[in-house]
Amino acid sequence: MKIVIYQTSDLHGYVYPTNYVTEKPLGILKIGSYILNDEKNYDVALKIDCGDLVQGSALTHYLSKKDIKENPIIKCLEMIGYNAYVLGNHEFNYGLDYLKTAYEKVSNKVLNANIEGLPFHSKPYEIFDFNGFKIGCIGLTTSFIPNWEQEKNIKDIKFLNPVESYRKYENELKEKSDMIIVCYHGGFEKSLDEKMTPTEKLTKENQGSELLETFDSIDIVLSGHQHRSFITKINNVICTQPMHNGETFTKIVLDTESKEINYELISVSNLQEKINSNLESIFTDLETELQKYLDREIGNFDKDMILDDIFEARLKGHPFINFLHQVQLDVSNADFSVLSLFDSAIGFKQNVSIRDVLINYPYPNTIKVLKITGEKLKEAIEKSATYFVIENGKIEINEEFLVPKIQNYNYDTFGGLTYEVDLTRDFGDRVVSMKKNGKDIKLQDYYTVVLNNYRASNTAIYPCYENAECVKEINMDVSELIIEYLQKNHSVKLIENSNYIFKY
Repeated sequence: MKIVIYQTSDLHGYVYPTNYVTEKPLGILKIGSYILNDEKNYDVALKIDCGDLVQGSALTHYLSKKDIKENPIIKCLEMIGYNAYVLGNHEFNYGLDYLKTAYEKVSNKVLNANIEGLPFHSKPYEIFDFNGFKIGCIGLTTSFIPNWEQEKNIKDIKFLNPVESYRKYENELKEKSDMIIVCYHGGFEKSLDEKMTPTEKLTKENQGSELLETFDSIDIVLSGHQHRSFITKINNVICTQPMHNGETFTKIVLDTESKEINYELISVSNLQEKINSNLESIFTDLETELQKYLDREIGNFDKDMILDDIFEARLKGHPFINFLHQVQLDVSNADFSVLSLFDSAIGFKQNVSIRDVLINYPYPNTIKVLKITGEKLKEAIEKSATYFVIENGKIEINEEFLVPKIQNYNYDTFGGLTYEVDLTRDFGDRVVSMKKNGKDIKLQDYYTVVLNNYRASNTAIYPCYENAECVKEINMDVSELIIEYLQKNHSVKLIENSNYIFKY
């Protein structure tokens, strides 16, 4: 008997093969159409999604504003025939009511061994019996969610340690299963080899390696969360993680007679299938509505501010970055603004639509205002400045921001001040000037700084914000704040000059 296992993860609501600017080889419709054809080549199929499914695209943003009775993305996966779902951290972004609406109808398929207090029923694991061959699948989700998520979105919910949760069910899974699959919305915190050398700070955000080090009962780890795109064997355990937005997905084929296992990560760019018309019909009317919504013009600038080179923009500044700081400072009245330029950012043309905003800022971050000293601000700029290194006389990105996963989002720019950084100096001693209104910022004085909730909470990367007093929370998505700012001001004049200089 041949069993095929398909895994998706971090689809982030990307349905059509587009980012709503241009066509892209990605998305649920392309993957689902392939699976429905390909599964006919095998005796049985097991289809698993490992989380971050219903948030992250222009479509999911639009759905979050509507009073929907059934989430069409889940409906689509049900038509594809998914057997199991694991919750990701972004499933909580739109609140518990939205989460319940999305997953309640498929709650009997939600695998969840380490989250207590969900607004619907779930089970820790499922034993899938394929003609006597039994595969045990346990669902685990990163327990780091309280470090990012707004408290109101996870009220009365407990996130338990995935490693201890697996330990709780290990014997049951071993007794009932011929094979154990860990379906984990979390990644690997150590190198993908037998050495398992730490590749990030061991905060318990990602515990895939710890699971492998602690237990010898696991046969396959289907992971997610880190957006890394790999499939490999570590100590004879198949470990895989698809790329986000449905760019790649996992396929594993098990022959129960020969015991042979073949595995691959399939790139959507290589698929030839036409999109299944039944799957697409779920979204046809919704897509028409969405396009009208996205094309609604909300404001304009005095000239274009397109990001032709995002690396250069991060290094030298850009009017688009200035504008984002302008919005955050305006809504918060903080002294300083902190923000990351996302890889999806493309900038704005003169006339701006809702589509343009959501492409440039696709995440449902809210913002907080913290009270910190000038010294802590300097620490933050110093940390951010480690993003750049000089190699052979040329500025490059520090490998620590690229391996084991790309982390451009951990490079921040700072608004509301002017600052200079000397890249020829050692890490931690690169900031040579910080001024506000032409005067030096005093290291012992207190200031307010506005930044998104992710950066304010995830202090493992920027410990300078740890235990800082939160003086204000603005619980609107940053994308909504940008839309509101443009609608209010309508015509906006660009700030062209950069407020920071990197010397080298």
